[in-house]
Amino acid sequence: AQWPTPPAQVPPPPPPPPPRRRPPMPASATATVVINAEPSAVWPFLSDQARFLAWMTFIPGMPAPAGSIFQPHPGGTLLVKFPNGGQAKGKVLDLDPARRLVFTWGYDPDVAKTGLGPGATRVEMVLESTSEGARVTLTHGGPMSDKLAHEHAAGWRHHLSQLAVQSAMEFHQSRLADALAAYFRAFSEPDAAKRDALLASCSEDAVHLRTAFACTDGRADLSAHIANGLKHMPGCTLAQNGMVNHIHGVARVPWKVASPEGKMIFKGENIVRFSPAGKIAEIVGFQG
Repeated sequence: AQWPTPPAQVPPPPPPPPPRRRPPMPASATATVVINAEPSAVWPFLSDQARFLAWMTFIPGMPAPAGSIFQPHPGGTLLVKFPNGGQAKGKVLDLDPARRLVFTWGYDPDVAKTGLGPGATRVEMVLESTSEGARVTLTHGGPMSDKLAHEHAAGWRHHLSQLAVQSAMEFHQSRLADALAAYFRAFSEPDAAKRDALLASCSEDAVHLRTAFACTDGRADLSAHIANGLKHMPGCTLAQNGMVNHIHGVARVPWKVASPEGKMIFKGENIVRFSPAGKIAEIVGFQG
């Protein structure tokens, strides 16, 4: 007997090729901050190397690590060194004075494993004026995943908060002492015209005052309140009573009221909010 011939072995089909990795689709991160300062006071922090690098730090008040570079002209080098050893690298593409800064952004070494090489993405910062101050809108776009764009948005929000701190501090610090000095002098000025001139030099027309003795709205109402105080407490003086602490255009101002003999009658602290123009917009006083 003959055994049937077994069927020929058919080789298995080859495995399918591995799927091609598609490059990330373009995505973007957006972050916005409104700064209590005029746009002209914020622009130097987008166009001057020392000021630009001052808000590119991760630690408030600390300078960017040594070796960081920002050359504020088209084609200029951007190099930001981070505390973790990573470096952001790019080039300045455009500066539209007092309005817009554009630069490229990527990493080498890429410590966070973003996959973004030097200059791989584009960052645009637009500066606008609003009634509340200077608004900065940052848009960061390029070959990023949605997850990576979300992570960059969080990082840029941190950096923009530092931009707000640094620029508002520089703007108001140069005006704060004179404004407070005029405000305190106004509280001892019996002449209405001189008092009004002092208040006009240091406060907004719609300035608000809220204390244990006052609830006024507007500069004229404030002047009338001061006149009433001088009438009922003749010879008494209101003066600053210690160091002022200030951030984001808001100051903590210690004060005291002294009798004509110089004896302290009251003391307390004012929370003073300055407008983007550098004038007093609101005072809330606490006694004790």
